[in-house]
Amino acid sequence: MLNPTNQIKRTLIMVFTPLFVMGGGLSLQAQTSQELQPKTEDTPSLSEQYQKIIELNKAKNLARQAAEKANGGLTEYRAEPAMHGPGQSTNYEQIEQGVWKFRFKGRRPSEEEYTIESVVVVDMNNNTVDVEYNGPVR
Repeated sequence: MLNPTNQIKRTLIMVFTPLFVMGGGLSLQAQTSQELQPKTEDTPSLSEQYQKIIELNKAKNLARQAAEKANGGLTEYRAEPAMHGPGQSTNYEQIEQGVWKFRFKGRRPSEEEYTIESVVVVDMNNNTVDVEYNGPVR
């Protein structure tokens, strides 16, 4: 026969295990009133949010490619790792809808230290890419 403490543990395991196995784990964070409010007209749909992520990632790639070209191509230049990951992980500023400014560092493939800084503005509305600065790290 189980002692009372072990019986309670066993009961808790039996109750909560199915929740976690089925992916319905309990949140340790309280929901805020904002999370509980219904979607409004100002809230972008999931499709719109997804499209913005895709657009930002494309802009990030265009900025990196412009810096690669300005620095002699991939045989001469490598952008920092953030410029190869998700767009949200980069150092960027959204100037207006569809226009981003990226600031990032690069280096020669044979070097370990980043010695080149690039500032590139990508305007997806006008399909333009402008390298504002490409030189020594400031």
